[in-house]
Amino acid sequence: MITTQTRPSISVALVYPNVFRVGMGNLGFQFVYSRLNAHPLFSAERFFVSDASDRKGRSDRGPLSKESGRTLRDFQAIAFSVPFENDYPAIPGALLAAGIPSLQADRGPDDPLVIAGGVSVSMNPEPLAPFLDMAYIGELDDESTEPALFSMLAQAFEESGTNRDRAQVLARFRDVPGAYVPSAYRFDHDATGLIRGIEVAPGFPSRVTAVKRRSAKASVPVSVLFSPEAEFGESLLIETNRGCARGCRFCASGWMHQPVRHVEFNRFRNDVDSAIRDGRTVGLIGSDLAGHPDLEEILTYITDRGGRFSLSSIRPEGLSSSIIELIARTGQKTATLAPETASPEMKRIIGKNIPSERFYELVERLVAAGIPNIRFYFMVGFPAETDNDAQAIVEFCLESRRLFVDASRPQKKIGKIAVQLNPFVPKPWTPFQWAAMASEKVLRKRIKIVREGLRKVPNLVVRAESVREATAQGVLSRGDRRLAALLLRVAEQHGRWSGIFRSNPDLPEFYAHRERSQHEIFPWDVVDHGVSKDTLRKVFVKSMGTGLVREVLGKHTDNE
Repeated sequence: MITTQTRPSISVALVYPNVFRVGMGNLGFQFVYSRLNAHPLFSAERFFVSDASDRKGRSDRGPLSKESGRTLRDFQAIAFSVPFENDYPAIPGALLAAGIPSLQADRGPDDPLVIAGGVSVSMNPEPLAPFLDMAYIGELDDESTEPALFSMLAQAFEESGTNRDRAQVLARFRDVPGAYVPSAYRFDHDATGLIRGIEVAPGFPSRVTAVKRRSAKASVPVSVLFSPEAEFGESLLIETNRGCARGCRFCASGWMHQPVRHVEFNRFRNDVDSAIRDGRTVGLIGSDLAGHPDLEEILTYITDRGGRFSLSSIRPEGLSSSIIELIARTGQKTATLAPETASPEMKRIIGKNIPSERFYELVERLVAAGIPNIRFYFMVGFPAETDNDAQAIVEFCLESRRLFVDASRPQKKIGKIAVQLNPFVPKPWTPFQWAAMASEKVLRKRIKIVREGLRKVPNLVVRAESVREATAQGVLSRGDRRLAALLLRVAEQHGRWSGIFRSNPDLPEFYAHRERSQHEIFPWDVVDHGVSKDTLRKVFVKSMGTGLVREVLGKHTDNE
């Protein structure tokens, strides 16, 4: 049970830049909410960017607090929790709707302090830089060392009172781990638009080191609030691990969240017991569930006590016979597998070289165990991909479907195979951060190849993410602070990207569809996640190699 402080405290508006359903299903958002309200000097209330049908969550003064109905302007600090780039326009949009100047340079001493954090912000804070007083880079850690973020925030508000000089307040965060103050950094560009240099204000670090929860005793992120309207219903979500040492070259989590850390079962056993008593599904969250040393013990513990569980994702090597049996025992009807691609060449390039035969075997075993539906995740548009690689996805799905039907017959029921296609978006802090994103024309062609190849296949459905939204994500992922005007335009269109790139055709070409040169200075070079640019470049250049990635990541593995 989380309660906000009743005594005088520093008021924080914690904002998720999407609708209630999505925000309440985000464990990071809930973790920040619980940590703020556990602090004796803070009182946090939740805000969501409501859709047009939610009259209770919005007003002509912007979004309203779920706890008190107050507006953003009524709070001393506004903290945005931002895991996804496509939600960026909601940040200036929420500020403007509340009557708060969206640009940091226009805000005065009476305006709230505006902060943002989350995975996408930690990867690259620069697209949001003009709107922020500060970005938090990394993971929210317990305050075991000083000066820590919460302590410095409290000190800054207490000592400055109502007469706050914004620059003086922000100068206090020069030495705070994870605190990136955009106004202290000036980017110089050449005539082509490339970054020529970065000038840093005196006393501020040239690169802000990401904070990581390394202690085995660090707080475990678990759900603290529940709603049947949330994306995962009233499930209890638990983050059981951070990082992954598999070395997939498209995955930022595996590179920026090093070292790999697994949470011991005893650390959250009581939470599991509470969930079972309350009849809640236990949702295990992690980027490497297959590598968790206690996974089978955890799932057995839950099922033996009549509980239910769900897994965020799990690699094929984690789906042992016993794990499949446990999944089936809970009555789950769908199993999710992520081959990502199908041709041997592309598997080597992206660093996820799992043979197709392994997935075929799993389809048969999952169906035979009583799990009638299979969901596949694929990406199109990887570097060096051809139309033949898209056709290989078709052939993979046809063979999977043949085995799926054969395995279903003894069950006397045939379920469905769902194929999800997502355009590949190169991300900072991965070896593919230098790669060009495929053009919209190419992406649509590859999606069409798969759709047409599987169009008339019974018991199989194909869905694809919007190519336009993927392009927007591609622009924002590797963008910089010069995108502020674009984000304001999208905010004025209530988050719609229609017409934005038609009137600005050079933006996708420069930010998304251009391959970067070896020594290009990136906007995100102002942050440091513990893996060197040289290391990522070597993996990118030698992406056809087989042993380099494991050799590199093996030096960054730390199971707790």
